[in-house]
Amino acid sequence: MIRHILKIIWNERRSNLWILLEYTLVFSVLWFCCDYCSAILRTYKSDPGIDIRDTYRIEMGYRIIKNTDEPEPEYDRFALTMTFLERVKRHPDVAYVALGRYAIPYSGSVATSGWMLNDEKGTLSDSAEVGFRERLVTPDFFRVFNIPIRSGRMFRWPDDGENKNVIISTIGPGVCGIGEERFPIDKIRTLSQCLPGGDENVITAIGTTEQIHDIYWGKPMSTIYYPLSREQTSLYRNEIALRVKPGTDKDFPQRFRKEMSEQLKLGPYFLASVKPISDYKAKQAEEVNGELNGVYSVTIFLVINIMLGILGTFYFRTRSRRSEIGLRIALGSSKRKIRSLIFTETLLLLFLASIVATILCMALRFADLIQSLGIPAIADRAAWGIGVEQDVINFAVTFVFVAVISIVAVWYPARQAVKVQPAEALHEE
Repeated sequence: MIRHILKIIWNERRSNLWILLEYTLVFSVLWFCCDYCSAILRTYKSDPGIDIRDTYRIEMGYRIIKNTDEPEPEYDRFALTMTFLERVKRHPDVAYVALGRYAIPYSGSVATSGWMLNDEKGTLSDSAEVGFRERLVTPDFFRVFNIPIRSGRMFRWPDDGENKNVIISTIGPGVCGIGEERFPIDKIRTLSQCLPGGDENVITAIGTTEQIHDIYWGKPMSTIYYPLSREQTSLYRNEIALRVKPGTDKDFPQRFRKEMSEQLKLGPYFLASVKPISDYKAKQAEEVNGELNGVYSVTIFLVINIMLGILGTFYFRTRSRRSEIGLRIALGSSKRKIRSLIFTETLLLLFLASIVATILCMALRFADLIQSLGIPAIADRAAWGIGVEQDVINFAVTFVFVAVISIVAVWYPARQAVKVQPAEALHEE
C-alpha cells in the first residue's frame, strides 16, 4: 500500500510539491517554537541548588544626623557588626545568620570578574580570562542556604578576610567555568588576574561547592566565594540573611521586629525590615513569567494560524478529489479502504517533509543563524545541559501535533467524498 501511495504522490508531484513546502515551513516553525518554550521552561523549573525555605533577609537603616554643626561621630563598623551578629544569634528562633555582598539569591545584586585558572603546572585557560560571578560572604552563608562544601575546606572568618582564600563552584559535574568554557575544578589551585599598572592579583582555591542557579537567563557561570573583609563589613551596605529553626517561621518577621528592634539599634544603624527570601524569588519569577507569557502568546498565535492554514489546504485538496474517490468506489474499493488511503497519504507527505525540515532546523541551529536573525532561540545548549534528547522531543511533539491537525483537516471532506455516488463521479470524469 505504501508503494502504491508513493506512486500516487509522484504522479501528482506538481501539486504535492507545494504541500511538501508548506509542511516543511510549518514543521520548521513549530520545531523552533517547541524547542524554545520547552527548553526555557525546563531551565526555569530546574533545581536552583539552594534551599530558601525558612530564610529571611534583614535590611538595616542608617540614621543621618541633621541640623547640627557637630561632626558625625565615627563608628567601628566591624565591632558593631560583630555585636549585631551576636545578638541575632541569641534569638531563640534563629539558626544561622550571615553577611554578604552581591550574595543573596534572587536579589538582583550581581558582580562578575575575569580570572585565569592555574593548576600545579601552569595555566589551564590558555592565557584567556574566564568569567566568574563574585559573592563576598561569611561562612554561615553556606549554612543559611544549605550549600554543602563539595571538597576542600571552609575559609575562616575574619582570619581569611583578605580575600586570598576562596571557594569556587561548579557549573557541571566536576567542572567550572562559564557557558561552554569548562575546566576540571579539582585541578585548579590558584586564580590570577592582571591589575592596572602591571600588578597581579592571585587567590587560592581552598574548597569547592556545587552550582547555584538563581538567574534564569544568561550563561551558566561558576561563582567565587570570597570571605568578607573587615573593611567591607557594614550593617547598612551588607546583605544580611538568616535561617530560622524549623517550625518557627510563622509570623517570624513581625515577632523578630517587635523583639529585636531595640537591641539592634547600634550606633547609627536600626532595624528597617525583615522579608522572606521567597518574596525576592517571587518578584523575579513575575518578570520571568511575563517574558514567558509573551513567548507563549506568540507561539499560540503562530500555532492557530498554522492550524487554519493546514485545515484549509487539505480541506480543499480532498474536496477537489471527489471525482477520483467516486471513481475508486465505482471500481470496487471500499469506503474504509479509501479513507485509509487518504489518511496514509497525508501522513506520508508529512513524514517526507519532516525529514527535510529536521535537517534544515539542525543546520540552522548549528550555524547559529537563528540568533543572528534576531529570532528567540537557546544559546549555549550544552552549557544548560540541553542535549540530543531535546531534538527528539522537538521532532515527536511537532510531528504528532501536525499529524493530528492534518487528520482533522482531511477527515470531514474525506467522509463527505466517500458518500458520492459512483454514477455522479463517472459523470464528472
